Amino acid sequence: MSIWKKLVTAVKGGANEAAEAVVDANLMRILDQEMREAKDAISKARDEKSRMVANRMTKEKSVSELMAEIERRTNAARTAKQQGDEPLAVEIIESVLKLRDKAETEQGLADQYRQTEDGMDAALKQSQSRIETLQRKIEAAKANEALIAAQKAAAVGTSASSDRMSNAMASLERLEERQAHQQAMLAAADEEVKLVSGEALEDKIKALENPARNDVQALLAKL
Repeated sequence: MSIWKKLVTAVKGGANEAAEAVVDANLMRILDQEMREAKDAISKARDEKSRMVANRMTKEKSVSELMAEIERRTNAARTAKQQGDEPLAVEIIESVLKLRDKAETEQGLADQYRQTEDGMDAALKQSQSRIETLQRKIEAAKANEALIAAQKAAAVGTSASSDRMSNAMASLERLEERQAHQQAMLAAADEEVKLVSGEALEDKIKALENPARNDVQALLAKL
């Protein structure tokens, strides 16, 4: 494989990984959208079934009306024959035969609509059952996703809290060290001032003049 083909393959692989990462990050949103589309499809199927039912009922009504007309004309043909009007009876019977053909055609269409309805009923029930099952699984997946997110947040929070405590302790130790250093520097500076000003020497002279001033044993003796 040439270097260019390898580069193209690598780019394609990276693109696929990026696309999969996007899909993984939006799985719940994608599932919700797919569920909405599935429900819309079922709704449209129900509308189509309703149209099929209306067509079937129209055909069945037509068949019922045709059968009623056939019966009426058959009775009329029988009356014409009884009255000796054979030509009229034949004409009526011919019209009856045409009506029967039309009734059979209408009944055939009605039967086809009924068969389609039954198939749609079975498909709709199966699809609805699948959607309800999938909906329950999605709700469970959402609950699990929220639980996992909470656990991750708690773990990260605990780790972050521990890190912050460690950082705080380190900062406090640095502050105490800095304060101790500053206090030592101030004490040294104070001693330096006393030496320069002669206060240190004066304190020593006063101690010689009043040797018992700070002598604990002398103070106890006076009690």
